[in-house]
Amino acid sequence: MTDTKDFADHVLAEAQKLRDNGLDANQIAGILCKKDPGGKNYGIGIILDSNGNPLPTSPTLLEYLQKEIQESGSGVYVNSDALKADMLDAVLEWQGVPKALKPHFQLLLPSDAGTGAVQTGIQVALTLHDGFRSLAVEELGWPAYKALAAAARLRFQEFASDGTAEGDGVLPLYQAGPLNTTGKVPSPESVQNRVRVARASGAPVVLDRAYPGFEFARRLADGTPHAQVMQESFRAQVLPFVEAEVPFCMAISPTKAFVTFSLRPCGMLLVFLPDPGKAKELGPKLSGVLRARGSSFEHPVSRAFVKAMVRDRSRLEAEHARALRRCAEAEKMWHSMAKGTPIEALFSDSYAGLFRNPRAKPEAPRTIYGAHLYPVFTEGRCRLNVTGLPADAAEARSQVSFFAQYCC
Repeated sequence: MTDTKDFADHVLAEAQKLRDNGLDANQIAGILCKKDPGGKNYGIGIILDSNGNPLPTSPTLLEYLQKEIQESGSGVYVNSDALKADMLDAVLEWQGVPKALKPHFQLLLPSDAGTGAVQTGIQVALTLHDGFRSLAVEELGWPAYKALAAAARLRFQEFASDGTAEGDGVLPLYQAGPLNTTGKVPSPESVQNRVRVARASGAPVVLDRAYPGFEFARRLADGTPHAQVMQESFRAQVLPFVEAEVPFCMAISPTKAFVTFSLRPCGMLLVFLPDPGKAKELGPKLSGVLRARGSSFEHPVSRAFVKAMVRDRSRLEAEHARALRRCAEAEKMWHSMAKGTPIEALFSDSYAGLFRNPRAKPEAPRTIYGAHLYPVFTEGRCRLNVTGLPADAAEARSQVSFFAQYCC
């Protein structure tokens, strides 16, 4: 997999032009790859199969959406209010939440998938607690967090990886699973530290579950049932906050779990309050938050998603398991092929999910582009989609060697 210096220099020049035109790193990676007939897309933010093709969109949701569209011809407002209680049950059961905890939870269904759920979680936290002046997120986290902070008129700050968000007026936003851009899974010690700090502050936190269950995806290959994987994920990432009676707003994304990238159904926001009475009283305020952002007027795909979750959750969960298995399959190949290299640790049990984001050596862009590989290069980092790895062992090993040689 060698190529001429002229080709690599051409790609670098194209990348700079796109950057000068205001495109972000994700857009640049996608455009460069499309221009290269032999390009391998490691920058795309979707789940790929072993042939580099996107996993099919959830067949269950497509089926329900087609029916929903057919039933939406009356020209009147329609919503999912009649299924709200059943939807709460479905989401809690899918997430592995013990039934005894149900009275502590309220469910909101913000539009715009996981992004909408995180944004609404921030808004609800501001409703629950006066005095927040800044949003604190883990370094190398999702770039959109900064925009969400600005939209909420909050200052933005970062804390160290696996660290805690502390300080007067600080709203902590923690990943309840693999960090979106790096795959780092919060260690048990980190979770406990975050719980301790949040408990002492008496203020709510926002938990982002962009990758629900992905940190235990490898267990499926050992015969562990999907439901048990989700229960273990809840116990590791969320239950410590519950046990310490820390109020939280947990944003759950359907996008990667059910492979609904193109459909973008509603996100799910679970609001936990230690006092069940206060949780019930909060209902009208939460409805007001949804109405203010327009989410009380549901898109057809969101109504279809609610009906599918309530009536056909087992099928959706099977599709979730399929996505987990694909990530686990790719991670297993990376783990085997990266042994003894500087990126070996990125494929240990401390990492999971769709992305890894190692440091890139100065010569990495030229050499990796020259090999027709297109990850996302940003500020000395090389973010790559683990499911971009091909099934062919020889080809995969060659590609891994480039990343291992020029990243650390």
